[in-house]
Amino acid sequence: MGTYSSKISLGGNKIMDINQLNSKRNDILGELKAYEELQLGLEQISKYNRENHTNDQLKVYTTAYEPHLEEITELSVAEKIEKLTNNLLTLSEQINILKMNSK
Repeated sequence: MGTYSSKISLGGNKIMDINQLNSKRNDILGELKAYEELQLGLEQISKYNRENHTNDQLKVYTTAYEPHLEEITELSVAEKIEKLTNNLLTLSEQINILKMNSK
């Protein structure tokens, strides 16, 4: 029987063990939850604007990167959620590989 590593390569020189992968997964889950809540808020504001005003476009800006404000639209939030979900799936697959190899 062969031996299995308790670490996995993420491409390049980045190698992570199961604890690091779990930590990274938890970070992504937290960020994903925040973006999902932002998406819900944007949807509620857009719905309110459609019902009460003629303006149906919504733009939100974050001041985290002053002096250039970052535009946050429903589309940019959806794209970020998709990217985070893909990253989460990749990490989960890598965690499962390590778990199976350690048995």
